[in-house]
Amino acid sequence: MPGNPPSDLSSNPSSDLRRLLPRTYGAFLARFPAATEVQRQAIPAILRGADTLLSAPTASGKTEAFAAPTAELLLAAQAAQPQALFVSPTRALANDLKRRLEGRFADVDLTFGRYTGEHKERVAGQLPAVTVTTPEALDALLARRPHVLRRVRLIVLDEVHVLDGTPRGDQVRILLHRLEQVTELRPQRIVASATLPDPAATAERYLREPTLVTAGGGRKITGKLFVGRTSQALASHLEELAAHGFRKVLVFCNRRADVEDHASWLRGRTRFGAAVFAHHGSLGQAERERAERQFLTAEAAVAIATMTLELGIDIGSIDYVLLAGPPPSVMNLMQRIGRGNRRTSRTRCGYAVESPTEELLCRTLLAAAAQGELLASGYAFRPSVIVQQAIVIAGARGWIDAEVLERALPRWAHKALLPATVSDLLAAMVDTKLLEASGGGRFVLREAIDQRYQIGVCHSNLADEATLDVVDRLTGDIVGHVATTLSPRLRLAGRGRTIVAQSAGRILSDPGRHAERAQFVARGIPTVSLALARRVVQTLDVEPDAIHQVLHAGSVVLLHGLGTLGALFLESLLRTTGTVQRMTPYVAHLARPLQALPTPTHALVVRHVQEHAAKLAQLCAMGPWHRHLPQAVCERAVAQASGLDAVARVLVACRLVTMETTTVAQARYLGSL
Repeated sequence: MPGNPPSDLSSNPSSDLRRLLPRTYGAFLARFPAATEVQRQAIPAILRGADTLLSAPTASGKTEAFAAPTAELLLAAQAAQPQALFVSPTRALANDLKRRLEGRFADVDLTFGRYTGEHKERVAGQLPAVTVTTPEALDALLARRPHVLRRVRLIVLDEVHVLDGTPRGDQVRILLHRLEQVTELRPQRIVASATLPDPAATAERYLREPTLVTAGGGRKITGKLFVGRTSQALASHLEELAAHGFRKVLVFCNRRADVEDHASWLRGRTRFGAAVFAHHGSLGQAERERAERQFLTAEAAVAIATMTLELGIDIGSIDYVLLAGPPPSVMNLMQRIGRGNRRTSRTRCGYAVESPTEELLCRTLLAAAAQGELLASGYAFRPSVIVQQAIVIAGARGWIDAEVLERALPRWAHKALLPATVSDLLAAMVDTKLLEASGGGRFVLREAIDQRYQIGVCHSNLADEATLDVVDRLTGDIVGHVATTLSPRLRLAGRGRTIVAQSAGRILSDPGRHAERAQFVARGIPTVSLALARRVVQTLDVEPDAIHQVLHAGSVVLLHGLGTLGALFLESLLRTTGTVQRMTPYVAHLARPLQALPTPTHALVVRHVQEHAAKLAQLCAMGPWHRHLPQAVCERAVAQASGLDAVARVLVACRLVTMETTTVAQARYLGSL
């Protein structure tokens, strides 16, 4: 694509950007009083055709930093009718990009639309010039309509942190390779995110010869402690915030059930009145979008949400973010608190806690965020996505063999399969009843799997959820999705509903009152990383090279700080001693003191992985197709994803320090950690 701008800008960056973006500056950037740092750095790089990673804080103008040069490049090459793809991690964010960007692209005469499971928007039977899609929808396009992608010249992976390090992220990595096999020219790649633990490593996974744009400007964080996170306590906290002039408050919970409980109880019980809105992933699309619109347009309101509102969905200006309990990770924390005070240089937030432990975790997370440390687990490839890709390719072609699968995979994916080959993988898929041999080295989908492919459910690396759709009898809208019904009345979006009829995965309902909490399908198990757990115990005066053993209140507490997976490994190592009474990601409560720390070897790590393969695969989120891999590949992948070799190194490197008295920092928390 044309364009060869200078690599840097002069002392008048806005003027330079006007020159670099003669067709699109007004539509995309004129509203900014001045070009932001990420825009000044990223736009020249994108215009010169470089694969580019944009890592910058929230509210820094990242979307315009890739949207404006995308439009400029498409317009400059309009004779060739080039296209661009924006890959969003969620349908909700795709819908939000549609609302935010459609008018701006229209201003420069470029069509803009969505291609997702919910919306398939076309222009004269073709994809728009710029199409917002999801990994699953892109997978479906490559399998079923690859010809519509031949003119794609640029692809943006937005909010890539949501995907990276998950099966969906690894799926996208393979899809990028497959996309190049159907396009006329290799598409330029752009990656954007506000929270990346290692931007250079992320760029290496998704880009070629990347240009890194890592803009600073992170805001200072001010956190306030609120004691109590029951609905009654939250009501008091909201009254306090309202008294200080905060009119738009976003409350984050970790569980959908908590969102429902709080929204139902709080509505009408504070000065925010009925303007209390629930938002989580088990609500129907129409219900979520209604909550977004109502919160956006209300003068004063409270939105109570899970991680569904962590991303940049436009719900207007937010005065204050209140965390109802500690988020699962520093990354989640930064995404949540980054939604508030976006026009100021300071992030104000509160954290409502029920125990000293929750207070400690929140303080540790906030301190790490203030220092820009994400304390995340290391990246590991999930080879189960190769199984999913083999299914999709077999469904699209009618058959698959080793040669076809080899061509579909990038070189690094072949290495990730070792010690197995693609032939071994296909044989394992036969053994697990996904494929059957059809002669000549070819394989076809078994009938049950082929039926699933035909209805489009094989394009995902998310686990299937057996849910019931709760439908409003009058409007026909899906209000939400529940696991089961134990009562003739249930609560969704913080409001009661009366069940009228139920059949074939569908519940007809009417608005009602005095309902019980709905039952939702569990979505994975949050895990605490080794880095975060070590930081927590170090907050309790534990030296970085030590593990403290404290004689406390008649018991023995080992402050190991090994995280969720490390704690499971430590418990296995101590199994023969009979000393472990209770184990958490941070501490072990022991029946008697240890004389020495266990000294694990790599062989012990391997044995632990073999003995706990299924549990570890679940904790490491290896993907729904993991069990169909050859056993050796399963075990190697889980061992890498678990990070247990790093846990073993910590145990070997740390000295055991036995203390008969606790420090002041430890005394408050040992009983509840």
